[in-house]
Amino acid sequence: MFPPPTPWKAVGDVDPDHEYLGFTSRFFLASMRSVPGFLAQSQRIKKQANAAPGVVGWSLAADLLKLEFYTLSAWESGSQLRAFVAQAHHNDAMAKFAGSMRQESIFVYFPLLGRELPLKWKDAVALQNARRSPRTD
Repeated sequence: MFPPPTPWKAVGDVDPDHEYLGFTSRFFLASMRSVPGFLAQSQRIKKQANAAPGVVGWSLAADLLKLEFYTLSAWESGSQLRAFVAQAHHNDAMAKFAGSMRQESIFVYFPLLGRELPLKWKDAVALQNARRSPRTD
């Protein structure tokens, strides 16, 4: 990834034995022309994430040469993640950039215990790649 991912931003207290919802995503922009607007919208979403009810932590990453952008986060519940996605900045970004993607975005949800935090990028990318690979069973 270039540049390196943002450090994991812990937002709330973590119970090592509590089960949380992990979430990772990858977006594939079609054109370099979309990057400045996408990055500007990401700054707004970062502020939104810091104040979102139920967020436990998050990190963002990009591979600018491939025009790929990644998210990694942990949440108290799926309903709190869905509420975050439906709010203004995030929802606005989804509408604004829906037509700017060169392929379908990847979204992966997974359970995790608090002791597994902070989440690791190598694990998130492996989950995303597994989601992209055609099933052979």
